Amino acid sequence: MNAEVAARFAVCFLTALFCGMGAGGGGLLTLYLSSFSGFTQLQAQGINLISFVSASSPASVMNLVKYKPDMRLISFLTFAGAAGCIIGALFASYTDQLLLRRCCGAFLLFTGLFSFYRAAKNG
Repeated sequence: MNAEVAARFAVCFLTALFCGMGAGGGGLLTLYLSSFSGFTQLQAQGINLISFVSASSPASVMNLVKYKPDMRLISFLTFAGAAGCIIGALFASYTDQLLLRRCCGAFLLFTGLFSFYRAAKNG
């Protein structure tokens, strides 16, 4: 295994680990893919979405079995989320890549600062 493949494997493993701990691994994966792997921002966000859906599906099934939520509400939220993803992807495909990259960076910065603020406030 060459060094580049090993480094990519390590990054993917660590971002999945952070994602599993709820620490925002998806943002890190998007940042890595768009900054260091040569993917456009749109491609990186698409890969991140596929990664998130793959990682969250088993957890969602376990929660459905364990907590018995309102299935009508779950169905509505699933449909609304899928529609939002499609609309967002179409919007992003017509948006300038530099603007998309800056918006994503600003969002990651805002959510990171908010997480630090919340952690400091809660002690």
